[in-house]
Amino acid sequence: MNIVIAIDSFKGSCSASQACEAIAHGITRYRSDITVCQLPITDGGEGLLQVLQESPLLSGKEICTLEVTGPYGQRVEAKYLKVDGQKAIIEMAQACGLELTLKAMRNASKASSYGLGELVKHALDNGARHLIIGLGGSATNDGGIGFAQALGVRFYDQNNRLLSAPACGEDLIRVARIDSSQLHPAISTAQFDVSCDVSNPLLGPNGATWIYGPQKGADDAQLTRLEGGMENYHRVLTEASGKDVNALPGSGAAGGMGAALLWFTHAELKPGISMVLGLLDAQKYIQAADLVITGEGRLDAQSRFGKAPVGVAALAAAYHKPVIAIAGSLGEGASLLHQHHIDAMWSICPRPISLDDAMQNVQKLLADTAESLIRTLTVGSGLAYKS
Repeated sequence: MNIVIAIDSFKGSCSASQACEAIAHGITRYRSDITVCQLPITDGGEGLLQVLQESPLLSGKEICTLEVTGPYGQRVEAKYLKVDGQKAIIEMAQACGLELTLKAMRNASKASSYGLGELVKHALDNGARHLIIGLGGSATNDGGIGFAQALGVRFYDQNNRLLSAPACGEDLIRVARIDSSQLHPAISTAQFDVSCDVSNPLLGPNGATWIYGPQKGADDAQLTRLEGGMENYHRVLTEASGKDVNALPGSGAAGGMGAALLWFTHAELKPGISMVLGLLDAQKYIQAADLVITGEGRLDAQSRFGKAPVGVAALAAAYHKPVIAIAGSLGEGASLLHQHHIDAMWSICPRPISLDDAMQNVQKLLADTAESLIRTLTVGSGLAYKS
């Protein structure tokens, strides 16, 4: 039997690689004759770099490390992955991540995406011409103004005064004119693929500010001001570019970073898990499998919308491969995932157990669950043979 283990991280407990290893251990300690292929995955947002860096299935990679501007102007060490010289894989959270700042100190009005622009500039300056950018986990609500500044775009207020860099969310209301004449020249020919798993527009009640601003430290008064600034920024950029991206799905991702990438680059926004599976050539491994095991920390009704296990299941279904999911917990509506090619689901909790206990022992619980799963399959195959 050949089993592919394509599993996401159990956030706060173990990485995707550790989860794969634990499941593989549980399977092979009972059945050493089973061939296991470990395929750590991510939905393309926060954690993208770690998964691809650790994956033995992605060759020709080099880690690039540099100091960039963090979300609140602090200097942070950020990394990106260069593959085969021409491809750069960049995770926005490395430079502008929400987790780079303590919760009590977060302030969406003051956060800037300038550091992401510095990462992109460094990659372009060093020969990358295919950039893969993972959005998600950002502290910003600046519409990508800081990102654009780092790449040479200049913004002016109504008195024709240059906005200083790095600009942030509270500066959007001041934008009256832009000058893109010094935009990095390599952008015109570079390919940008953007991992984006939300469909929010830039503006309005379902847009970047009102949906994601609160978790980035904005209260109602700040949200109102930020939305006003985003509306002004959108108007100026639409007039300057002749391109209204507001209603395009994903333009509101990462505090409007999706919109900036659509305005300033030839970006294509794509589902993150599809991009990751493509980078890892997962099709080759799943096509040869007898069974695919996937999962993540929690499976529920929301997992239908862009989450990694459902993306894995869709690829497996294309090759008529059965899929079993393992999760820390199975929440409300998890049974709906049966309609999305997940044939069976197992929780790793063998009894009533506290969250802290489960998180501290997740690798043992994963291994034990995997062993129980494979024992059950072995019994079932025996019964099928007899019948």
